[in-house]
Amino acid sequence: MTTALELLNKVAEVSSAVGWQSNTGAVETAGQIISCLYANPDQIERFITEGTGLFFDGTFAFENGSLTWHATDGRVISPSEYRAAKGLQQ
Repeated sequence: MTTALELLNKVAEVSSAVGWQSNTGAVETAGQIISCLYANPDQIERFITEGTGLFFDGTFAFENGSLTWHATDGRVISPSEYRAAKGLQQ
């Protein structure tokens, strides 16, 4: 069982690394991680073990989360609206 502090440490570690490698903010990356873990709590232990791997296999894609995000055109996108528009499972 992962403690809250262990989870927060892992989120900070992974979001800093991914943010640096992708030239994006670690805060934005941390938000994406939290969004996806909140929507899929069964992935928490896997995240603790695999870290950045969940970005590579699509587990941490924006549409798999629970929080809105800014699109490149400035619109605020909801994951459920995005999934519905793309015909993806809710």
